[in-house]
Amino acid sequence: MFRPTMLAFLVAGLLSGCSTSPAPIELAAPAPAPVSIARLEADITRGYFSLLPEMATYYGVPDAIAGGGLHGRLTKRGVSDEVNKREALRILLSRLGAFDVASASDRDQNLHALLTTQLRSALAPANVVEYGVALSDWGMWYVPYPVTQLSGPQDAVPKLLESQHTVRSAADAENYLSRLAAYGATVDDAIGKIEHDRKLGVVPPDFIIGKALATLRGHDTPDAAGHPLVSSFREKLRGADIATSDALVQRARVLVADVVLPANRRLAAKLETLRAEAVHDAGIWRLPKGPELYQAMILHMTDTTMSPQQIHDLGLAEVARITSEMDALLKAQGHASGSVGDRMTALSKQSRFAYSNDAAGKQRLLHDLNGHLAEIAPLLPRWFGKLPAQQVEVRAIPPQAEKSSSGGYYDAPALDGSRPGIYWINLRDTAIWPSYKLKTLTYHEGNPGHHLQTAIGMGLDAPIIASALYSNAFGEGWGLYSESLAHEMGLYRNDPYGDLGRLQDELHRAVRLVVDTGMHGLRWSREQAISYVVDTEGGHPAEAEAEVERYAVWPGQALGYKVGMLEIQRLRAVAEKALGERFDVRGFHDEVLKDGGVPLQVLQVKVQRWVDRQQESASR
Repeated sequence: MFRPTMLAFLVAGLLSGCSTSPAPIELAAPAPAPVSIARLEADITRGYFSLLPEMATYYGVPDAIAGGGLHGRLTKRGVSDEVNKREALRILLSRLGAFDVASASDRDQNLHALLTTQLRSALAPANVVEYGVALSDWGMWYVPYPVTQLSGPQDAVPKLLESQHTVRSAADAENYLSRLAAYGATVDDAIGKIEHDRKLGVVPPDFIIGKALATLRGHDTPDAAGHPLVSSFREKLRGADIATSDALVQRARVLVADVVLPANRRLAAKLETLRAEAVHDAGIWRLPKGPELYQAMILHMTDTTMSPQQIHDLGLAEVARITSEMDALLKAQGHASGSVGDRMTALSKQSRFAYSNDAAGKQRLLHDLNGHLAEIAPLLPRWFGKLPAQQVEVRAIPPQAEKSSSGGYYDAPALDGSRPGIYWINLRDTAIWPSYKLKTLTYHEGNPGHHLQTAIGMGLDAPIIASALYSNAFGEGWGLYSESLAHEMGLYRNDPYGDLGRLQDELHRAVRLVVDTGMHGLRWSREQAISYVVDTEGGHPAEAEAEVERYAVWPGQALGYKVGMLEIQRLRAVAEKALGERFDVRGFHDEVLKDGGVPLQVLQVKVQRWVDRQQESASR
């Protein structure tokens, strides 16, 4: 029988034959004067959003929960701000030690374990090195460089204002303008952090500086009136029907001309000065305490203590297994010559799978994505007992953000109902999207993947902070698990090429285990990593380049997909074996999702409790 005190156990291996155990939850001893989990939850929620005010807007959190005045602010990015943020995380973590875990309910134990584990995980890289950003544009997740092609104020603020900052009132409009006005100081703080880290010997690779500069220059324009931050604001105001719209747009134009564009030019000038010190090595092994930092990132991003070599070997084994499955399926369709990668490359060039790279082709692609969502919708009740009220919409990534964005990603719905979940697709070049790949991306980013996972977590008993602090391994593991679940649901029946796309995407996640550890642990070059991706997967070279450069600036994040998927599959197999015919897949999925994106350690505890409850119920 499972007991609450078992939360402190040291978990067994995630995968047979590998030491893939999530790091143990070392719960603090009860303090003499216990505090309630509700008070801790409220304090940590306000503390988190005060440090990252953009996240309050991203999740649509009302002032009563997040704290007042946040929706007109930007995150502070200076050197002293980084020190303060790290200390604030330590204070929040220390407060959790005053909670009496042993006498708490299952729900409160789950929340306490999630908060404790995620705060410790977030601090793991910060406890190793002084440089980098502990609370990045991605939320709790650490990044080693203050500005890259994927992060920094030049990327995060425009995306926030264009995509997440809603304007339904004059107050919302003033908040938008306040953020534009604060942009210059935010950029200058980032420049100061870049210089601070440079003195510590931390400079991004030369190709990363080049991509960041290209993105900045792509946003520069002599005509501020046509800048996306002005045109987007104009559209938001038009939808809100605010009487003073013309004057507000004029203020935005002046702020973009006098604050935003000059700040971007200062940032570009700073990045230019870094070129002389930049090297071409892709991995963080070359940075001060680089190997120790990477091990901390593995804990941070996978909830495990595996070594880089263990993950690398796991990736090679998974590549071999998936490649074998693809080989058999390719041969069954008459594609027998060459490596799997070569055959998939040839397949991607066949006109029957192509979308024209024009407005009509892009519109047809979006139509097909919506069709995939419509196809799966009636099947979901057979596999999930609880479904979210929030809907998911498919949208093309704005043209000005295409070069700096990944192929596809998901943004959570707003808690206040002002914005649905959004499944973004990058249409910079439709050649990267042969039609047989799109179903799998939809199941990962939309349903039953990130939208279902995120919206269920936000809509049930789990507080918003559980969604904000979600585990990378859980979230991305669920997305990849969802791809295999769609196959189980029959969505690839009589669609061998779609199934090849599914397997190619799973292979892509196995390749990530090899490439991420290859660059950061085994000293692979950027070119070696790109070559391995293209040769193994048969992907589009431009997409492989963008992916590898993402791994270079966000070490460890790409490992969470496969590690998390394998653990969810393992836990399901354990539950199925224990319960036999009494196993209910709807109940299992509801249990996995109901508390938000919990760390893998907490997920193990939750699933075991659920199995125990089912067994107790059957024995009555």
